[in-house]
Amino acid sequence: MSHGLTFTRLADLSHPIGAGMPRWPGDPPVTFLEMACREEDGYDLRAFAMGEHSGTHVNAPGSFLADGADVRAAAPWPLLLPLAVLDLRTRAAADPGTRCAPDDVLAWEAANGRVPRGCLFVCNTGWHRLWNEPERFMGIQWGALRAGPGTAPPMRFPSFTPDAVHLLVHARGARGIGIDTHGVDAPDDGEFLCNRMALAAGAVVVECLAALDGLPAAGAHVLLAPLPLRGGTGAPVMVTAFIP
Repeated sequence: MSHGLTFTRLADLSHPIGAGMPRWPGDPPVTFLEMACREEDGYDLRAFAMGEHSGTHVNAPGSFLADGADVRAAAPWPLLLPLAVLDLRTRAAADPGTRCAPDDVLAWEAANGRVPRGCLFVCNTGWHRLWNEPERFMGIQWGALRAGPGTAPPMRFPSFTPDAVHLLVHARGARGIGIDTHGVDAPDDGEFLCNRMALAAGAVVVECLAALDGLPAAGAHVLLAPLPLRGGTGAPVMVTAFIP
């Protein structure tokens, strides 16, 4: 229990960090380097490196906005929020480019009541189940590649629309948005409008969420605890759901 919160079980909504996991094209790979071993040093020790926007992560305002805060100043971490989950799995399976629109938020409200003020509003697209298939997770479309060698193929995966983000963070007062794909923005949106809108409004953005299938649409809470990276443009985050 915490802050009067009661729950029957916990769920870890963060993917494990490991070499070969999905990453945005051009982002650094996850690497591990042995620095000490028991046989020679009496203990094992590895160094590791990864991108700040890889794995289950939060984005910092400073990544997208001039004079935006770094990840440590972006929120009073750890952040405990009500959790709202929109199920887009069926539609995403039929259309990998589907996007959460205002009508989806209104349909969620028709079934569950008004979006809780201060919540983390999350889309479950089913993409978290593709985590061990990086190219499928990123929606890489080799067949659509028309340019010459060295050109990155286009990607397609579910995301939010800017109108839905505006409804959530401005009209409903959501404290954050999240998704189980590699971006709240559609991969062809080079302006990252959903990220920019949410972060400018003081909301948090969580991407690459895991294990969303067992969560209720409403009633759970979530604790967000990112690595406190000085100057971080984002950071890997532990996401723990408290399920009633």
